Amino acid sequence: MGEVKVPPDVERDIIGLPRTKPIYYDDPYLREFESKVLKVVSFEDSCYVVLDGTCFFPEGGGQLGDSGLIIGAAGKLKVVDTQAVDDVTVHIAVPVSGGVKEGDSVRGSIDWDLRYDRMRHHTGSHVLFAAIREVLGLEGLMYMGVQIKEKASRVDISYGKPISLSQLREMERLSNGVCIQNRKVKTWFTTRDEAERTYGKRLGITEVTPFGMVRAVEVEGWDVALCCGTHVGSTAEIGLIKVLERFRLQKGVERIEFTAGEHAYKYYDNAMESLTDLAQLLKSSTREVKSRVEILLEERDNLKEELERTENRLVEAQAIELLNQAEAIGEFRLLKKELPKVDAQGLKRMASTLVNRDSNLIVILGSAVDKACIVGTAGQTAVDKGINMAEMIKEASKIIQGGGGGTAKIAQAGGRDVSQLGQALDRYASDVLTKLRFPL
Repeated sequence: MGEVKVPPDVERDIIGLPRTKPIYYDDPYLREFESKVLKVVSFEDSCYVVLDGTCFFPEGGGQLGDSGLIIGAAGKLKVVDTQAVDDVTVHIAVPVSGGVKEGDSVRGSIDWDLRYDRMRHHTGSHVLFAAIREVLGLEGLMYMGVQIKEKASRVDISYGKPISLSQLREMERLSNGVCIQNRKVKTWFTTRDEAERTYGKRLGITEVTPFGMVRAVEVEGWDVALCCGTHVGSTAEIGLIKVLERFRLQKGVERIEFTAGEHAYKYYDNAMESLTDLAQLLKSSTREVKSRVEILLEERDNLKEELERTENRLVEAQAIELLNQAEAIGEFRLLKKELPKVDAQGLKRMASTLVNRDSNLIVILGSAVDKACIVGTAGQTAVDKGINMAEMIKEASKIIQGGGGGTAKIAQAGGRDVSQLGQALDRYASDVLTKLRFPL
């Protein structure tokens, strides 16, 4: 939808004006035209101009309103958006120099590059939706709307099943086949009853259309739809359709984003440039990139496994050394240790390794890599006797200005005050000792 709309105060001044002649339907390729000003309403920083006829397409059918220039004898206006109020087309403009007034003869000039990109995308959306119908079938499929922009557009559908990547590729393949075949695109006005009677289930997109009529758009031998947008004269003008992404908006509602024309070519050009750069980095041809990446990923996985085995051996060796430092507390043993440069995951791994070796062991470890971190673990025998590491870590976590939690067997806390890590470890150990010496 366009960002600028017609304010209610302006609408009130426009009501009752005669219908604007839609020259954009007579000739969607017309870039300049002559017309007469019927109404000019100034509101805030904008001028709202109504002409007796226009080539500026007002936003509708998912297609954004045109922009361009309105030039009169006494001034020039830049049209930033075009909207429809019933059958009246409103040009939303800002002055460039001077101005225009009611009764002036003016020349309009649309931003053709934007318009043509949108025409290509709009016809492309019809071609693509027909391909969607072809691939998915009609059962359970419902058209939910489009948004037509100059660089990329989208088609929203309701469909009860997941859409696979292979189905998306087939939609794209069929769409580009229609583009290559240079099928004619024909438009005409009719009644909805007549269109439905003539085409029935063949009707694809059915957008609301103006002037009490519906506008049929037919892609020869491929699709018939009801649409108020502007379209190219043949599918070859679309050039190329590239499906970019598929999003799930909600359960059963899918959004298929695509690009067309020069923007589709640019997409492929950028993708090819990236592929070529990647091939150079891999010292391979572009055709070999996939296999080279697969080999590298396999090598990476093997290295990760080897690294994990090495780390486990180091942890085991360090665990044996740390076990000798544990303090005996009756039938239990308590180990409190600060391990510099070990992250939270490393602390948890070390603590678990230690208690797996001794079910009577209670371990309290701490480190300060990015922040203060404490991990406490108890062997199963200690847990069975009432030790709850999560309950006893609470006071320690407050000392490092953080929070923590976990289970009776293993708990973790983190905080921003690394300077108090030693004090927090002491408090944690003290609470554990108190529990061991004075169990409830």
